[in-house]
Amino acid sequence: MKLPLTKTFSISYVDQIDTQNSDLLILTVDEKDIENSTIHNDKLLHLDVTLGGIIHQLISFENFKGKWLETTSSLILNSKIAKRICLLGVGKKSDYLPARIREIGIQIAKISHTFKTNQVLFYSFSQILNSYHNYLSFIEIGFNLGIYKYPNSNMKDDVKKDLKTPIKLSLVGKNLSTKETEYINQSINFCRLLQDGPPNIVTPKYISSHVEDHASKLDITVSIFGEKKLRELGFNAMLAVSAGSANEPQFVVVEYKPKSYKKTLTFVGKGLTMDTGGYSIKTPSTFQEGMKYDMSGAAVTLSSILAIAQLKLPIHVYAIGALCENMIDAHSYRVGDIITSYSGKTIEILNTDAEGRVVLSDALHYAAKDLKSDYIVEYSTLTGAMITALGHTGAGLFCHNKELEKIVIHACEMTGDKSHPLPIWEEISDDIKGTISDVCNVSATRGAAGSISAAAFLNEFVENVPYMHIDIAGVSDNIKAIGYSKSKGSSGYGVQLSVEIAKIISEK
Repeated sequence: MKLPLTKTFSISYVDQIDTQNSDLLILTVDEKDIENSTIHNDKLLHLDVTLGGIIHQLISFENFKGKWLETTSSLILNSKIAKRICLLGVGKKSDYLPARIREIGIQIAKISHTFKTNQVLFYSFSQILNSYHNYLSFIEIGFNLGIYKYPNSNMKDDVKKDLKTPIKLSLVGKNLSTKETEYINQSINFCRLLQDGPPNIVTPKYISSHVEDHASKLDITVSIFGEKKLRELGFNAMLAVSAGSANEPQFVVVEYKPKSYKKTLTFVGKGLTMDTGGYSIKTPSTFQEGMKYDMSGAAVTLSSILAIAQLKLPIHVYAIGALCENMIDAHSYRVGDIITSYSGKTIEILNTDAEGRVVLSDALHYAAKDLKSDYIVEYSTLTGAMITALGHTGAGLFCHNKELEKIVIHACEMTGDKSHPLPIWEEISDDIKGTISDVCNVSATRGAAGSISAAAFLNEFVENVPYMHIDIAGVSDNIKAIGYSKSKGSSGYGVQLSVEIAKIISEK
C-alpha cells in the first residue's frame, strides 16, 4: 500500500516585493519594533507608506503589540504586492530560537489555511528572527510541519485535488537555503506518515517495505531479518514480545557508508507498531488509543538516515528499526517468564507491558557487538513516567558517557529541541537486578523512578560503547513544545535532531 497523499508546497526567494501580486502577505514584527502603537523600524515604515498606511492602521486600531504569535489582518486595496496583509508577532524572547523560528513557519502555514490561499509572501522585520544566520531555512521546516496533515481514509475528489495543488511560499531575503532543508522535510514527512498510520495498515512489514523502497533510490543498503532469521540469531527477547502477534516481526538495518569516514554511529529505534500491553493489558482501554505511536523511535531512526545519506555526510551510519507488535494470544509471553536475550543475559518478565526495553535489549546488543559502533543513540517511547517528569514538552536524555551527552545536548541547542539530561544512579541500576535471572524488566521498587530504571536496564546491553537513550514518550505525538505543530497526532521530533547529531560527530 502506498503512503498517503499530503499537501505539497514550493519555495522561492525574492529580493523585491513591489510586484509580487500574492494572495497573502505575512509580516513578522517583534515587540521592540512597535511600542505605544508607534513603528520603530525604518524598513517597516517604508513599506507602510507603499501600502497606504495599512500597517499603522492595523497596529493602532487593532491594538496590535507584536506579542508572541499575535495576529491581525486586513484586505489591501489596489496593491500589486498582495490582496491581504497579516501581521504576525514574534514577541521578545530569544531562547530556543531555532524552535521559535520553526513555530513561526508553522503559524504561516496555519494562517495560509485559514485564508484558504495557495500563494503566500513572507517578509520578516523582526530583529530577533533576522539575527539568526539562516532563519529562512527554519521557516521552511516549520512551514512543512504546519501544512502536514494525515488525510482522511475516505478522501473525496475535491480534497485530493486540493492536496495535489501546491502552496507557493515566497520568502523575501537572501537564499541561504540548501538541499539539507529539503531532505530534512522529506524525512520528517516520511516519519510522520509512518507514525500516524492506523496499526492495521502500518505493520512491521509495511514499514520495512517502505524503508526498502526509499533506500533503493539512494546509495544505502537495507537488511531485513524476519522471524526465521531472528530465531537463528538468537533474538529471543524480541521474539518473545512478538510471539502473540499474527504479524511477523521485522528487524530492519539500514546502512549508509561513505568512502571516507572516521566514526561509526548507530541509531536504534523501538518499533512497536501496536502495544496492547500483552497480558499486563493496558487498562482502561482508552490507554491503548495512542499505542500506534509506540513505533515512533523506529520511525525517527529509519527516516533520519535517508536525509543523512542524501547529505553525503562523512560518517558511517546505521539505523535500526526493531519492529513488532505486543498482542495477546496463547503464544504470548507471560509474567514470570525468563528469556535468554541475544547478549546471553537472562531477563525475568515482571510486566509484559514493559516490552519496549525487552525488544531493545536485542537491538542494542546487536548494534554494540555486531556493528562495532563508536556511538549508539537510541530513540524510544519507553515510559509513561517520562511524561510525568517532563510532560509533552521535552525528551529525557540518559547517558553515562559525558562526551556523547555533550554532543546530543549541543545538537538539541542547534535545533531548538527541548530535552533534559537525567541521571542513571547506581542505586536504581541495582534495583533491576534479578534473583533468578540477570535482570528484571521492571525494578523491584515498582512505580518509582520508572524512566531511570528503564534506562538502567537498557544500559546492560550496550557493552562499553558510548550510548545515549532518548525517551521520546512525551514528544512523539501531541507535543506541546515550541517548534512543533501542537496538534493531535505525530510530531516528527528527532529527525532534525538526528541529522544534527550525525553532523557534529562527522566533524570531530
